[in-house]
Amino acid sequence: MVDLTPGEKRWTILYGAYAGVEHTALLALYRALSFHVPYVLPLVAAADADPAKLEHVLLLGTATTNPHIARLLETGVIPAPPGAQGYTLWVGNAPWNGDHRLTVIAGADAPGVLYGAQEYLASFGDGCVPLDKPVRRRAYLTQLPDRCQAEAPAVRERGLWTWGYVVYDYRRFLDNMARLKMNMLTLWNSEAPLNLAEIADYAHARGIQLIAGYNWGWGYNNLELSKAEDRAFIKKLALDVYRREYAGQPIDGIYFQTLTEHTTQEIEGRSVAAWACDLVNEVSEALYAENPNLSIQFGLHATSIRAHYTDLANLDPRMIITWEDAGALPFSYSPNPADYEATLQYAKELAVFRPGSPFALVPKGWMCLRWDDEFAKHGPCLIGEREPAYLRERLYARQPEWDGINTAWLRRYPLAARFYREVLAINPRVLATGLVEDGIFEARIQPSVALFGEMLWNPHRDDADLLARALRPHNTVTTV
Repeated sequence: MVDLTPGEKRWTILYGAYAGVEHTALLALYRALSFHVPYVLPLVAAADADPAKLEHVLLLGTATTNPHIARLLETGVIPAPPGAQGYTLWVGNAPWNGDHRLTVIAGADAPGVLYGAQEYLASFGDGCVPLDKPVRRRAYLTQLPDRCQAEAPAVRERGLWTWGYVVYDYRRFLDNMARLKMNMLTLWNSEAPLNLAEIADYAHARGIQLIAGYNWGWGYNNLELSKAEDRAFIKKLALDVYRREYAGQPIDGIYFQTLTEHTTQEIEGRSVAAWACDLVNEVSEALYAENPNLSIQFGLHATSIRAHYTDLANLDPRMIITWEDAGALPFSYSPNPADYEATLQYAKELAVFRPGSPFALVPKGWMCLRWDDEFAKHGPCLIGEREPAYLRERLYARQPEWDGINTAWLRRYPLAARFYREVLAINPRVLATGLVEDGIFEARIQPSVALFGEMLWNPHRDDADLLARALRPHNTVTTV
């Protein structure tokens, strides 16, 4: 039995579900809060306990999984989460006993529970936690100020894009994405990794969709969209790879690129956009016939499209165009503000020309592949199974470049926040997966990537608040 200080009361977590994403939220809370208390933190299924008979209580779950949360919502003690993936975080005196503290993390759904838990843990950095003084450290939990915060993400689908082979520890990589409240990972590979199903399962337990990326002719020399035989080759390639490597896998969709990463806008008197539209419709028709529920993202390089984007109007409406290289910040490989206004105007045109479809993009400006000395076209392999020592060594080598990237973003992030605000104002459904690859994201969340996460969650906050939230210790953690 641990001796408590006079008058000290114990905390208990009453959880809703011990499965899936809610389990991940519970695990994150248990690990963090156990550092603050000198006893084994009790975890009790909400249906099996009366919080009025306990001391300090943390309620975790949804109205469906946790009856105590349902009751607090019904009686108006806490407001409802404001939408899908949203949460209500409430801290105050327990309504049944003013001498006891109550924390409520109520999700609109399971992902909302996880995001609420992450926000609660991140808020520890808003005060000064006396980590070196155990008695004060455990008292800190009861001294958190009263609060009532209810929010949902502005960008519904948000996350990262990377070649798979430069994910060196997929568990830490996905855990760090969850810290930043991200929910989509596009993983590009020359061949599907042997452990793709394991990665997908781990992602799903953190509310993260896994999108498998592969080429529909991208990377091949001497293929042309205008040639019937080349289009036939690309169609066969795309279908064969899907059937052999991705059909039946527990992925949430596919992402492809075809022959658009160049600056030529017309071929034989016809726009590249029109040629690409014909090819993609033909291939996707065959894929949808095999899997009508397949989510397909068309990774399209705007350098070969520009003003011809209207020639994509006949693209299958089930398909999402994910725009790359559509100008300066946030599309450029460095956070370059030159031509920002023109980029924003072009993005607004792209955002609305397909009514009912999301505006999807791959923002850039962080770490990317070292194409000069890395060989990206690998065969079958295991992804994300490297030793921590390898990550530490790799991070040490790449941190000086990160320092320059972070400095650039600290100067220019307000432009990116404005970009998302203005695009959301004309198309409320945005999908953004930032290119962060070979940056050892699993070993350290860099400040510029934390800023990206905060901008996607809510770009409507003022610039100072975005920065303060991004720099909280929880959001810029080093994990190896």
